[in-house]
Amino acid sequence: MFRDFRDADHILGLGRNMQRAIEAGHIDETRGRRWFDSLSQGPFFATFTLVTVIGSR
Repeated sequence: MFRDFRDADHILGLGRNMQRAIEAGHIDETRGRRWFDSLSQGPFFATFTLVTVIGSR
């Protein structure tokens, strides 16, 4: 769980992944940058679920 935007960006690579999406044409650059900049304004909360599966035969 992240409540600090900078920590979340560092660990989850939000900016890096947004840049990749812009370069691939999935996100409009202006809108993507505006969204990214808005994340550092006001309250921030991010969480994710990680599932690891290990198998053997």
